[in-house]
Amino acid sequence: MYKIFEDVEYKTLKEGKSFVIKGIEYDSRKIEKDFVFVAMTGSTVDGHDFIQKAIDGGAKMIISEKNIDTGQYQSASDVTFIQVEGIRKKLGIIASNYYGYPQDKIKIIGITGTNGKTTSSFILENILEKTARIGTTGNRILDKEFETVNTTPESLELIKLIDKSVKSGADYFIMEVSSHALEIGRVDMLKFDSAIFTNLTQDHLDFHKTMENYFNAKKKIFSMLRNDKNHTGSGVINIDDEYGAKIYLENNAKNFISISVKNEDADIWGDILNYTNNGMKVKINLKNYLEKYGKNLKNTENVYRFEIDLVGEYNLYNILGCIASALSLGIEMDFIVKKLETMPAVPGRFETIKNDLDVRIVVDFAHTDDGLLNVGKTLKQITDNRVITIFGAGGDRDHEKRPKMAQAAIKFSDFIILTSDNPRTENPTKILADIEKGLIGEKFPFNRYLIIADRERAIKYGTRMLEKGDSLLIAGKGHETYQIIGTEKIHFDDREIVKEALETKIQRG
Repeated sequence: MYKIFEDVEYKTLKEGKSFVIKGIEYDSRKIEKDFVFVAMTGSTVDGHDFIQKAIDGGAKMIISEKNIDTGQYQSASDVTFIQVEGIRKKLGIIASNYYGYPQDKIKIIGITGTNGKTTSSFILENILEKTARIGTTGNRILDKEFETVNTTPESLELIKLIDKSVKSGADYFIMEVSSHALEIGRVDMLKFDSAIFTNLTQDHLDFHKTMENYFNAKKKIFSMLRNDKNHTGSGVINIDDEYGAKIYLENNAKNFISISVKNEDADIWGDILNYTNNGMKVKINLKNYLEKYGKNLKNTENVYRFEIDLVGEYNLYNILGCIASALSLGIEMDFIVKKLETMPAVPGRFETIKNDLDVRIVVDFAHTDDGLLNVGKTLKQITDNRVITIFGAGGDRDHEKRPKMAQAAIKFSDFIILTSDNPRTENPTKILADIEKGLIGEKFPFNRYLIIADRERAIKYGTRMLEKGDSLLIAGKGHETYQIIGTEKIHFDDREIVKEALETKIQRG
């Protein structure tokens, strides 16, 4: 019948007039003449409620999940109705058929894990040339930026972005792959030329319910590595992470590369030699990698030492993962090192706010206990005096991680300010009370803290506290330029607020 249904099971509910498809959309507001409208059941909105609006907008085909009564719709005599059960998992194939499988015309690198996805994607797009990137901080094709809603878009949007990337001349498509996307099938139609597993710590259990489910969703990416006559995809695994070690043991095959900062038997391992004013000097050892994969590599040494404008062991893992991925894609190590040495800082990831007060102020996206601890431990290492930490937790999200974040903060903080972080429709007082439980435990109560629910007030209070040699960590939002309060998204940027507070502090002397 229609080419878009190749490899998809479907049922024709009503045959309409044949037509040339001009576009496919699941948002009825985007429907134009001779478009296909996909009616999906979402968590808050049911696309079936907008079928009439799509027909009025010019849709000539309706793909529904439900076995609907086609006679209820007006002006639909020439409209074709198709039923596809579980459409969300099959929409990627439908979109791929329509756009001609653009994912087979570009190299795709997927990055998954709880922390480090955005930094890794930033590092990779600075190493590789002619790239497109999608993720938490937005979508970019070559030099053009686009706003993003989800870390990993719906499959239809994803195929559109890949198609646009191919037509724009991009050679690489770098994507953060969320556990949600892997679980509900948004990326089922893809094959990855390289897949990186960063780490796994508690997050998103409001969706996955258990860590086992979360882990199973994440590791699914390695069943999607490309394996054809042109290329065999490579898996890059952090084996210092207990979940990464499990994946590596399950897939100890020729096309898997292990990375580590603790195990010198890993294919690629690294060490921090020392911290510098702007970052750190690192040592990368490729000896084991070269013995295993180095037959076709030219001018590659066993050990490399260089400086980079990133700090912390957690960022060394990100660097190692990106080096492994780039090498697997055929990029020479000398070129990789040159790119890393000149790479700019990552927005909202250990982003330092310049000042003349002899204090260090860092804005970071860390929003899990592990992420907070990684950033905080690094900051403590390079701080002469106190570390003051400001953080909160998102509303309508995993409740169990809240006290764990507080317990992580205790390990490096001299003073803590609890505040709001996208409370959404949840009561901010309740969120903060959940976090506070981690500070007032019976064994090791921590009493050097304040609760200031208003995030702007909290940041300004923390800035006023700063003395010479102190560090201030403002965690949770990083690059974000908004707060979600209720269902409203309002402009809010931690970096702007702290700069205002610094000006006031300077004026007051």
